[in-house]
Amino acid sequence: MQPHAHAPARTAIRIVAGFDLLATVPLALPVIGGWWLALLFSGFGVLGAPAEWLPWPASTLVFCHLAGVLAVLWNGARFLRPERWLALSDSAGRVAVAALFVYGVLGLGASPALWLFVVTELAGAVVQLLAARRLR
Repeated sequence: MQPHAHAPARTAIRIVAGFDLLATVPLALPVIGGWWLALLFSGFGVLGAPAEWLPWPASTLVFCHLAGVLAVLWNGARFLRPERWLALSDSAGRVAVAALFVYGVLGLGASPALWLFVVTELAGAVVQLLAARRLR
């Protein structure tokens, strides 16, 4: 197969990684991370005012920023090198994260806003699995 034939699959992986970067960069930034987390948990205000989630305990903010930094590194790697094994790895991780969100909502009483993230995680997994299939 011609190298340019893989361009659409690599573009699909980059789009998913780019979306993930937009969602995770704010989590990595002190001050902004806590507000962004409040926006996410409030469903961007649909489920109540984001300020109702504030202030976060210091340990929550530390883990928010830590997870944000790790996510930015992972998503940046996928964006810069949209390879098959990264897409497959990310898809497996997305299914696990979606399952954790379901557990959080149903088992722990977490914000119902997480249902939106179940959908986006599973959609990202499907897009990347299809892209990885084209990169064989």
